[in-house]
Amino acid sequence: MSATGAKREPGRVKPQKADKRYKQGATNMGGAGQCPGLVVVCKPASGHRPGARLICLLSCIAVGLPALGQTLNEGQGHPLKGVWLGDWGPDKTHRNPVTIVNWDGKAITGSINPGPDAVRFTKADLDPSNWTVHLEGDSKGTHYMIDGKIENLGSLRRFIVGTWTQGNQKGDFKITRQ
Repeated sequence: MSATGAKREPGRVKPQKADKRYKQGATNMGGAGQCPGLVVVCKPASGHRPGARLICLLSCIAVGLPALGQTLNEGQGHPLKGVWLGDWGPDKTHRNPVTIVNWDGKAITGSINPGPDAVRFTKADLDPSNWTVHLEGDSKGTHYMIDGKIENLGSLRRFIVGTWTQGNQKGDFKITRQ
């Protein structure tokens, strides 16, 4: 029998009262290999602010999202960096494959359709105020002039669309960054 007169079960110990500054958690009432009467103390009852977890969560998100965005954007570099594949033509049925390479870190360099018949750029400009590109090149007496605009700029699969002039033929083009 306890001091209060209540009957206790054998092997059970009355849990100790925790300090008033703490909330009382679960108690261990004994058993094989356990300490009878152990009081598990959780969090301070005073000073706990209900919005603290929300503020912590929002802070983590505010720091984590830009870091995630930077990680996903790794390796993209300059908007013109990379290999661009697509086609050009005077209409939808007459299309010619196009490969254009590259931004070298200082200037737009590369060629149209690299290989033995590559057309090296003689002029290459990028206007970052509106993300327009102007490219020119000459090969075997034919002058190439390409004017386009970079679309979907933040994407890994951004593309350039515009007009393509090859000698006296004029058409549209679309090339996509690979």
